[in-house]
Amino acid sequence: MDLHPDVTVELVLSDGYVDIVGQGLDLAIRFGALKNSSLMVRKLGDNRRVICAAPSYIEKHGCPGTPDDLAVHNCLVMQFGPVIDREWSFVIDGKKCDIMVSGNRTANSGAQIRRWCLDSRGIALKSIWDVRDDLESGRLVELLKDFAPESQSALQIVYSRGSGSVSRIRAFIEFLVAKL
Repeated sequence: MDLHPDVTVELVLSDGYVDIVGQGLDLAIRFGALKNSSLMVRKLGDNRRVICAAPSYIEKHGCPGTPDDLAVHNCLVMQFGPVIDREWSFVIDGKKCDIMVSGNRTANSGAQIRRWCLDSRGIALKSIWDVRDDLESGRLVELLKDFAPESQSALQIVYSRGSGSVSRIRAFIEFLVAKL
């Protein structure tokens, strides 16, 4: 904003899917596949999701050896809008497999899921970007590495073709890309 003092920012934070057109937003930064083809996309990078838990959770409840073992663990589940993310993807015997998980805590905030995980409340599926420091420091431990899917989810900027000032949005995107 120092470079462009006339710019104003209205920041809407949500871990759920937001209808940027319906809500009159210029753009959104999202992970995952784009479902609305009327939106323009600029990829910013890749993101890997990891299964993790606090060492004290593992000491008390044991470490799952396979994805199927998650059935006897308390999994911390994200809710994205109306969608509860209970299907976690793995690779078993070379094939993608979705495992249904359950637990006693669901939140629509990735930060809250991380806090519960750090507090030994269960096992979480988190973005590596969210928990990298926790893994490196030993506050969290990555689990089921041998079953992790190879695919990554893209971090991308999405915006509407009909946005008020596409040149302004493109300038912001280029600025953001340069900073990353």
